[in-house]
Amino acid sequence: MDYRHLKYFMEVAQQKSFSKAARNLHISQSAISRMIKSLEEELGVTLFIRNAKTVEITAPGTIFYNYAKRCLFVFEHLKSDFENEFKLKQDTIEIGLPPITDAHVFAKLLGEFKRTYPQIAIKLYEHGSKVIESSVQEGIIDVGIICTIPNKDFESFFLSEDEMCVVMPKGYPLEENKEVPMKLLADYPLVLYRDDFNLHDDILTNCKKIGFSPKVVFETSQRELMLQTVASGLGVAILPSRLCPRNSEDSKVVTRVMTEPRMTHHLYAIWKKGRFLSRAARLWIEFTKDHLALLNENKKLDDEMKKS
Repeated sequence: MDYRHLKYFMEVAQQKSFSKAARNLHISQSAISRMIKSLEEELGVTLFIRNAKTVEITAPGTIFYNYAKRCLFVFEHLKSDFENEFKLKQDTIEIGLPPITDAHVFAKLLGEFKRTYPQIAIKLYEHGSKVIESSVQEGIIDVGIICTIPNKDFESFFLSEDEMCVVMPKGYPLEENKEVPMKLLADYPLVLYRDDFNLHDDILTNCKKIGFSPKVVFETSQRELMLQTVASGLGVAILPSRLCPRNSEDSKVVTRVMTEPRMTHHLYAIWKKGRFLSRAARLWIEFTKDHLALLNENKKLDDEMKKS
């Protein structure tokens, strides 16, 4: 039995005719008939019931059809899979990562991926979620991490969620509250991420919903600059808890959970729906799905450290 046996059998089964199969395969009807007869003798079963102009597949033929279909699929994809595997030596995955993610957690995840696939190069593009979305949409990068629920143009999977907190200079009157209702921020200057971050829009939208326009005094894409600005007394910031410094005597800032409303910050991995993905990109997606526990474990440890 060889590849041609399977190919000819599949064609006859699909066309339900020796003559049609022969025309499609550009061989004589007698040749394909002999090939099927030889296959039946080798297997010791009857694969087709021959009628005047058509053939009908038998029960053993149906079983053989299911196995032959899988064998052909594997054989026909063998060449491309080999090529993709060898190309991994030069393959690169381009990932969009917003600065608002927890850098050391993703660094650990990427480090684990690199140890598993040392032949794949990783290029990181650090932008806000809006830029990352458009870059994935335009095919500039393979996959992206964004901080909002993906729209219908993307394939995606959920990574994590985090509660939002208020970071303020130590000594602010708000420090007396264990939790800070958002409406209390109406009287304080606000430091925000730039408008190319979805979090920027989410915060302004929630402020508007509860009846005030915040006094935005500074916008940046850098977490450290934002925290230093808060520490200097310029204003307060609203950040996911994983990005907030721990409360300690030495710290110049204080972190409190924000309420009314309680905002939740989400992270999703996205890639363009219908777009061909390189083998490296597909490996990263599957690897990340399998290692989501690593992200959650790191977040849990961080939360415990902040509480202590």
